[in-house]
Amino acid sequence: MRTLLFSFFLLSLISISCESGKKDKKLNSRIGFSKELDDYGCGAFCDPPSVGYQLTDDNCLHSDQNSMNCFAWKNFLALNWIASDQRGIPDTTALASDYGMPGDYKPTVWESYLSIDDVFTAQQPAQWSLKSKSGYIKYINEINKFTDINVNIPKPKLRAMLGGNVDEIMQAKGAWLTDQSGNIVWYEIRMNNIESDFVRNNKLYNSENLNAFAAKNQGVWLPMESIEIKAAWRVIPENQLESLKDFYKISMAMVPEIKGFDKNNQPIYGKYTQKYLGLVGLHIIRKTSQSPQFTWMTFEHINNAPTEGQVDPSVNYCFYNPKSKDKPNQSPVPGKDSLNKPVQVVRIANNAITPEIQQLNKQIQGMIRASNPKSVWQYYQLVNVQWPENPVQDKDNKNTPPLRDGGIKPKNIANVTMETYIQDKQCMDCHKNASTVATKYPTDYSFIFLKVKPK
Repeated sequence: MRTLLFSFFLLSLISISCESGKKDKKLNSRIGFSKELDDYGCGAFCDPPSVGYQLTDDNCLHSDQNSMNCFAWKNFLALNWIASDQRGIPDTTALASDYGMPGDYKPTVWESYLSIDDVFTAQQPAQWSLKSKSGYIKYINEINKFTDINVNIPKPKLRAMLGGNVDEIMQAKGAWLTDQSGNIVWYEIRMNNIESDFVRNNKLYNSENLNAFAAKNQGVWLPMESIEIKAAWRVIPENQLESLKDFYKISMAMVPEIKGFDKNNQPIYGKYTQKYLGLVGLHIIRKTSQSPQFTWMTFEHINNAPTEGQVDPSVNYCFYNPKSKDKPNQSPVPGKDSLNKPVQVVRIANNAITPEIQQLNKQIQGMIRASNPKSVWQYYQLVNVQWPENPVQDKDNKNTPPLRDGGIKPKNIANVTMETYIQDKQCMDCHKNASTVATKYPTDYSFIFLKVKPK
């Protein structure tokens, strides 16, 4: 009997320790897929990234950039897992071997979060269900970072709330980004269940409640583990879908036509039509006890645009034409420039992806390929991650903006699809000034409350 038990134990060890290098259904999604990184240290307390659905705890010591780079990739990999029939919850039955399968239009975990439009309304958000997941079509109606901002805010006050950079932050008074195919880029903002529940349970979508809450608490301080997502999408023309679906995370969305602009340079929307959208940029910001000033992580598609002076002639860039004579990174002007005129984009040299991040990107992309050779996620890269070296807890922060930045580092971080025209700025330059409109109390480095309109 003892011999039989030992044999069974030995067989169990063999079955657990043997890892198949093939893409097959034996790959256990509850464990995910991992591969040892070569010559890249993630820190003593920071496990290397793996292809899996579990959102990592913030156990990476905030002491060096390499650890934070690993932390960023771990967030990206988990949040882009397929969502379940529960909002914000991963599908634990999905397999790592199917991670990022081309033509899979089901929503990712972060896509199942409530959108900013869902949160800032007195109406109850639509129920998330398995049916809505299988036929998932989102609505998108933003063409820049602040398309749906409260336009009733006086310009001087808005300028103060944004650190004096209002025109730049709004991408030159509400301008847009157009890819080399002549299609405009669309944006969306989402927040995880912890943050959206906080807003809705306290009815902070109502201006009176928001102002009273801010006054009572000396600001609006978001709960720990709040996550906000900002995504940038390019239109995938249907006649290019077959050729591009292998290289982009693609989702279906109802997108409006733009009929013009009003006196505030806000777009006037017309009829909505269904389109395929390819992900080109992704901001992930996450608040933890080690990062009460948030960890600011940003990713892009690898073929967005070159770093200035480093054009690769073999790459067909989405936002750069090597034959164009246009000056790079120039914002269009509403009423003057056509929505369909491509914008010439380059990454400025000061924001070049560092050699260390390039090395990590290459290894993570290789790990994704080993998990699923067809995965679209192998075509995405970490641009940079910003984090507070000397974090300041909420109770020790100021009750009027600008808030303390916690010794945020590094100072150079920009996504060419979302900070196209302000790449010389950094996240905290502006976000430390975030506040309510009426009370001037801080809103915890988040501008989402600028959506709240007076009653």
